[in-house]
Amino acid sequence: MFWHNYKYALKTLVKNKSLVFWTLAFPFILAIFFNLAFSRLHDYDVFEPFDIAVVRDDAYRKETVFAEAFGSLTRGDERLFKAKFSTRDEAEKLLSEEKVEGIVYVEDGQAHVKIKKNGTNQTVLKMATEQVAQSAGMINDIAAAEAERSGGAMNQFEIYAKAVEIVQNAEPKIEDDSHVMNVVSIEFFTLIAMACMQGAMLSTEMLNRCLPNLSHRGKRVAIAPTKKSRVILSNTLAGYTVLLVSVILLILFMRFVLGVDFGTHTWLIMALAAVGSLTATMMGMLLAVAFKMNDNAKQVVVLSVTMVGCLFAGMFGGMKIIFDEACPWMNKINPVGLITDGFYSLLYYEDATRFIVNVVSLLVIAAVFFVLSVRSLRRARYDSI
Repeated sequence: MFWHNYKYALKTLVKNKSLVFWTLAFPFILAIFFNLAFSRLHDYDVFEPFDIAVVRDDAYRKETVFAEAFGSLTRGDERLFKAKFSTRDEAEKLLSEEKVEGIVYVEDGQAHVKIKKNGTNQTVLKMATEQVAQSAGMINDIAAAEAERSGGAMNQFEIYAKAVEIVQNAEPKIEDDSHVMNVVSIEFFTLIAMACMQGAMLSTEMLNRCLPNLSHRGKRVAIAPTKKSRVILSNTLAGYTVLLVSVILLILFMRFVLGVDFGTHTWLIMALAAVGSLTATMMGMLLAVAFKMNDNAKQVVVLSVTMVGCLFAGMFGGMKIIFDEACPWMNKINPVGLITDGFYSLLYYEDATRFIVNVVSLLVIAAVFFVLSVRSLRRARYDSI
């Protein structure tokens, strides 16, 4: 009887055109539009060097390694900046007149960047300066160590040449920095998370069909000799199956048709999609029990909750960074944010700790939804059906 109900529920879901559109067709349509909108954002071949001012004073000349390394970024056909070397006053004037994107200067042995407004160019300037300063500092430290070790056996040029070689051959270590994010990737990750959570409409629809106060079929289920838990479980499982298949098809479509980069952790991506779909299924179950309203109204509630979650997760204009800074706890309990962050951690971080935390958080939220749903179902009493 369980599998008979399961197959019947599957057929019912597939024939529901409204649900098929919102859970299957709509995410595919958004993925295509996202790809059209963002396909050229990472075309680095069109990058143009921009103007900056470099304060060339005694402090700058004293840091010879930094000056040489930074100067290499301003020369040649593949230069990153168009540098205007000047005094501090002249650089400040250029910045105030917005003739340069920023100022680079050295003070107390440290490199600094001064900007007038935030933007892509200013971010590139700041990151490039920090990287050059770190490399220069490493070279100076290694050169000092080599000079002490050689005891004067090598001349100054040999010492610095060896230090540069050590730095160039070193394996880079990327630290976990949640503020450095690829906005385009977040958009696609959030789209998958949205597809998962929007699938809550499936379990909401199927549970509505089992409640006697919401449908005629529910009245028949209530008086039937079949165990109610078996009917509810089979219908919920059918909704989860349809949702999981649709999300996996969406991931495969984005990966192999649209060419979205999800890294090499294919099975972990599928696992995260499965956990996210489970959380959405439990959320739909809870909404079906908690709200005494018709199917259309509940679908509106599911869409509203999902869209608010997508807003906090960063779908609309890269708002994730803003919300993470203003309300860091919000995306810790937001299923859309947890799914998005799980995808992001798989792509950008070697350590699996962050991914595991996201998966466990989703499972805990799903368990809470399930417990609340069961408690509500057990307490439900009907005077007349």
